[in-house]
Amino acid sequence: MKKYQTLTGMNDLLPSQTPLWQKLENKARELFEVYGYGEIRTPLLEDTTLFSRGMGSESQVVQKEMYTFDDKGGDSVTLRPEGTAGVVRSYIQNSLHAQDAITKLYYMGPMFRYERPQKGRLRQFHQIGLELLGTDSAHADSEVIIVLDRLFQSLGLKNYTLDLNSIGTKEEREAYVQKLLAYFESHKSELTEESQNRLATNPLRIFDSKHREDQKVCKDAPLILDHLGEESASHFQTVQDDLKKAGVKFNVNPKIVRGLDYYEKTAFEFTSQDLGSQSAFAGGGRYNRLVEELGGPQTPGVGFGLGCERTVLLLEMLEKEKDLLNGVYFVVFDDASAKQARELVQTCRDAGIRAEMGFEIKSFKSQMRRANKFHFSHAAILGEDEIKSSQVALKNMETGEQKPVAWSDLVSELK
Repeated sequence: MKKYQTLTGMNDLLPSQTPLWQKLENKARELFEVYGYGEIRTPLLEDTTLFSRGMGSESQVVQKEMYTFDDKGGDSVTLRPEGTAGVVRSYIQNSLHAQDAITKLYYMGPMFRYERPQKGRLRQFHQIGLELLGTDSAHADSEVIIVLDRLFQSLGLKNYTLDLNSIGTKEEREAYVQKLLAYFESHKSELTEESQNRLATNPLRIFDSKHREDQKVCKDAPLILDHLGEESASHFQTVQDDLKKAGVKFNVNPKIVRGLDYYEKTAFEFTSQDLGSQSAFAGGGRYNRLVEELGGPQTPGVGFGLGCERTVLLLEMLEKEKDLLNGVYFVVFDDASAKQARELVQTCRDAGIRAEMGFEIKSFKSQMRRANKFHFSHAAILGEDEIKSSQVALKNMETGEQKPVAWSDLVSELK
């Protein structure tokens, strides 16, 4: 009989892994709502042209990485490779612009790209994203960056870097790209084959290359910040001023570009060296033409996408460093102590405390081993003496200290 397994690049999330995912999702929801963003949920499948128009038909994602097929009606459909295009489609279709001049939305869920799986980079991956539509204000750019920085702070992340850039307006960028092309053409033989191919599609993406040869050529390339108009330069300065006032640390990196064609002006990226060569785990920027490109009214927007897999990898490292323990495991010896323990387990759970016990009475050593295995901070031991005195022997699993605690005081003691 065939043994079924997950497809390449598509992983199960097991119960031992999901708590960190829930922590990330819950923190994001709480914070986004404080800033006035509402959740939107869009379909996994969309019309293929939504992405080819929105992301650019020449982009690598559209050319090589999308899961595209004809449905039974003969229509070309695609599993969403990113979240922004679907959100903008919904914004237009449901006339959200008519409800208020400013629309604040966030989303979370799976995306799909057919690429080589790597650590923290899968073919089914998950994103949390945020979109602010209806204003070209630089303060909107700084707001979405501050929200993302505050999210990482609330999660306890510290070892990360924010790189900030402006890639100008479409017109400024087109003029700059001509100068960039001339420079790269003069050094074409020094570039990798991948970057030589990008010369014909999107030379800005050469800055994304991690190859040493490409980085050496990029070192002396002309920079977009030297080719900004007065308005774009002022916009970028306002973003920087806002971030400084909010205590957000950042580096101005003129070689930061976004991989999708619809970005302009502000572009940013969060990276962590803890992730190795694939160090980026969140990024975004401003897009002022996407809504119009997809058939809606001229509407500026700004947003970000956060890679959940990579962010969870950082959280896992953090958890290992802290070696966090929580909750109480009840250790029993006979039917009488098990009966009482079940009542106390329920009392603890009703109070919001993680509590557990075995369904069968096993040896003391076996029960303590299980309490350690699942990282309980305390073991509540109930034997004959504890039943008589209406107490538990509460053992701190980290320090080994043990003390009697009355049943009625157990919740307050654990909290």
